[in-house]
Amino acid sequence: MKIAVIASTPEKTALLKEILEAHDGQDQYLFLARQGDALSFDGIDLLNTHVVLIESSQVDPGDLLAITGCTRNSTNPAFIFITSDHSESRLMEMMHAGVSEVVTEPVDGDALHESIERVRSRHYIASATPPRGKVISFVSCKGGADATFLATNIGYALATICNKKVLYIDLHQQYGDAAFYLTESAGPSSYADIIGQAGLDSTVVASASMQIDKNFFLLQAPDTLEKTSGIKPQQVDNLLSVAIQDYDFVIIDLAETFDALTMKALDRSEQIYAVMQPVLPYMRAMSKILHVFTLLGYSAQKVKVLLNRMDKDVKPSQSKIEEAIQKPCDWVVPNDYLNCIESVNAGIPILKLAPDSTVSKHLMKLAYELAGTKHVPNKSLFSKLFG
Repeated sequence: MKIAVIASTPEKTALLKEILEAHDGQDQYLFLARQGDALSFDGIDLLNTHVVLIESSQVDPGDLLAITGCTRNSTNPAFIFITSDHSESRLMEMMHAGVSEVVTEPVDGDALHESIERVRSRHYIASATPPRGKVISFVSCKGGADATFLATNIGYALATICNKKVLYIDLHQQYGDAAFYLTESAGPSSYADIIGQAGLDSTVVASASMQIDKNFFLLQAPDTLEKTSGIKPQQVDNLLSVAIQDYDFVIIDLAETFDALTMKALDRSEQIYAVMQPVLPYMRAMSKILHVFTLLGYSAQKVKVLLNRMDKDVKPSQSKIEEAIQKPCDWVVPNDYLNCIESVNAGIPILKLAPDSTVSKHLMKLAYELAGTKHVPNKSLFSKLFG
């Protein structure tokens, strides 16, 4: 849920922030301090906010009037009031104004969370629309497996061939270069510039993203490690919650290092594509990463193996690879080194640079599979891409 918090003082704002963010959930928070005597909702997107939490030691009639104006014609957002002014007559006034829950001050964290959960069950679950999109992550089991190449081109295929709105998030904290697989130059912004912003919404995400194609947007990795300092898993969670409301697919490009940010993205992913090559060190690495995913409780349906640069004459064979890693290869992409390296060097998606290459044809099929639509072979890839 999206929860806006309006407190009477900066100190109360900090206290509520500490209480709410200590709770391990997927809610997004916007913290505001009251400006002057009048209660104002100018800084809140009421249409897309599920709960407004107001803290004030005394309940002002003007506050109740402002709340009444919001609740008269809509049950969303719901209002929770934290106050020490809770006489029977005052409680009746708040109820008539449309306040859903009243929490006694000083604030007890458990009581506050219980109120939020009651509101969630009464209002949010009944009225909220399901997310538009799904989160898909790509991670190399070992460096150099070309996960970024595959992820960027599959994202491009989903956007251009399948007509899906796609956001690509390069979540690397250092050496993230997904932009250069798709274009010649990087953009001015990265996810680090917006991820901690109060009131993060789809407009902010769009403004920070590079538009690669009509339906394809890229949120870059920061260009220096210092810019990632202080980013919290909850902020990654908030970013993904915002993104899936506006995009059909959110593709996350992850480093193979398991840290708190990566773990949060993996937890939120509907599917994880672990990328390997048909080489012995990658087989060992894939076995290890699959074991980690098992320990994390990820199902076999969630974790997919993507075997890249496969040649029918290569040894070990696909069956030997699957036997070694104890899991079938869900996707297999053939080896087409010359076209792939030309695509990377030019900063042009391979589907655009070499639409008839074997890799392009395979990536197109994978995109159709992800999108849940049928491949239409009688319409050329070239005409799909260039109209």
